Amino acid sequence: MFKMINPVREYAWGSTTAFSELFGWTASATPRAEIWMGAHPGDPSSLELGPESPQRPISLPDYLRSAQEAPADFPFLLKVLAAEQPLSIQSHPTVERARRGFAAEETAGVALDAPHRSYKDPNAKPELIVALTEFSALCGFRPYAEAASVLSALRAGLASAAGDQQLLVLLERLGEFVAGQDYRGALEHLLRSERDAAVAAAAELCSHLDQVEQGSGAGGDALGEALDQGTREMLAQVSAAFPADPGIFVTLLLNRVKLQPGESIYLPAGNLHAYLSGVGVELMGNSDNVLRGGLTSKHLDVDELLDVTDCGALPVPRCPVAQSGSAPRRVQYDAPFDEFRLERIEFPGETVLEQSGHGVVLCTAGQLTLHAPAGVSDQALAGASAPGVDDAGLTEAPGTSRTLTLNPGESAFLPDSTGHRLSASAPAQAFVASTTSARQDQEHPRP
Repeated sequence: MFKMINPVREYAWGSTTAFSELFGWTASATPRAEIWMGAHPGDPSSLELGPESPQRPISLPDYLRSAQEAPADFPFLLKVLAAEQPLSIQSHPTVERARRGFAAEETAGVALDAPHRSYKDPNAKPELIVALTEFSALCGFRPYAEAASVLSALRAGLASAAGDQQLLVLLERLGEFVAGQDYRGALEHLLRSERDAAVAAAAELCSHLDQVEQGSGAGGDALGEALDQGTREMLAQVSAAFPADPGIFVTLLLNRVKLQPGESIYLPAGNLHAYLSGVGVELMGNSDNVLRGGLTSKHLDVDELLDVTDCGALPVPRCPVAQSGSAPRRVQYDAPFDEFRLERIEFPGETVLEQSGHGVVLCTAGQLTLHAPAGVSDQALAGASAPGVDDAGLTEAPGTSRTLTLNPGESAFLPDSTGHRLSASAPAQAFVASTTSARQDQEHPRP
């Protein structure tokens, strides 16, 4: 087992305080958004080889190559995600669609880093997120009656306002799409055929939402009274971050969910979604294929988005869980993805990992001790023939198993998870992500 050195990604939607408050890190002057744990070529983790080794840290992709494994085959990317502002509305493709789209763009000679490129790799991107703090998200088109109700309330709240003809016309048209159970048509209308009108209407709506926030004007009072608190809060958040973005209207058509710590949702291909705020542990396929649908300044491939997205009404995809009652408490998140699995362990106590295959252990609270399996050689634990890898990151005391200590925000890579013991004498929390032997080219059921 090896302690990991993980990249921290900075994006405008991240937080300057979340990782400091959760993990005790030094405060940041810039927004830190994601901690990446994996072999993704965009920003791979490295492995510490321990104080005994003269070698510098080795990247996880190099480690995998030394073990005669292809880094591209590493099936997951584990993240801690901190969102202070909304992320873009987006969908992800199926494996078949990703392969076809990637091949087409490769044949056309579109550069991988081109801003208008849609497919960065030929892989699917199933996702599972577990809340560490209260976490708000949008996921999947909501029941038609709910969408009709919120659009009707919005029109009623704006009925007495002046200068809103374009906004009211757009809301009326969206209501017609919803009445016809045609979310695909509504999405195309907002993002392409009537995009200019949607931009102007979004700017008008933002102006009225500002009045609601400031408590000024009769129009603001009427709108505030017409909308429920959850819708008001969501609209205020997205309009502040993305004024005049047609995606503001898309948010009204999606299921709104607020997760408490430990709760989760999973996102299969085609589920149109957006994370709004909060901190969570996210496990996903090792892919960067994103089709955006609003709340972004980046490229929108509307044709591909419409073909990829499931435009029927969907339930909130809450993740089923299985848990043990004994200490430490183990919670398995049973998302219908066979490439990887995720488990949360609540300490104090001691437990043994049974799953085989590569694993990543992430400490999110307290202090954990990892114990390597007894009777296994250092070389077997290292799992590779790279120079300086054996004995890496391990300490050994007479008569005891080798150990590694993790503090909040730290993680360890296990070449083979089987038999490793995790223990903590005080309250602590760990997440364990692990690979499976399943094929990575299968499709995933939708909720």
